[in-house]
Amino acid sequence: MSDLKPMGAASTIFQLQASRADRTLSTATSAARRTADSDADLKAASRQFESLLLNFMLKEMRATVPESALFPQSMADEIFTGMLDEQIAGEMAQNGGIGISRMIFNQLKGEK
Repeated sequence: MSDLKPMGAASTIFQLQASRADRTLSTATSAARRTADSDADLKAASRQFESLLLNFMLKEMRATVPESALFPQSMADEIFTGMLDEQIAGEMAQNGGIGISRMIFNQLKGEK
């Protein structure tokens, strides 16, 4: 009978250690998942910032083009042009843009 108790104690200790290792692994996995999520969120935010900057640049570039008296711009044209600039800027940022998104991500992430 006394031989079974040490085995029972060893088994209990082993189970506790396994449980502790499992919790540590779960904690590490969730921390890695949070880091991956925060990286994805940071990339999305930096991409949105670049899109906003590109949109502003496109809008200011369009403002330098002189208006034609032959084709005056209506309110609908201005709205359409603004929406078009937003889409163009979004696509530019999504496909690499001018590199500002990558620089912001690296700066905020602490990488060189």
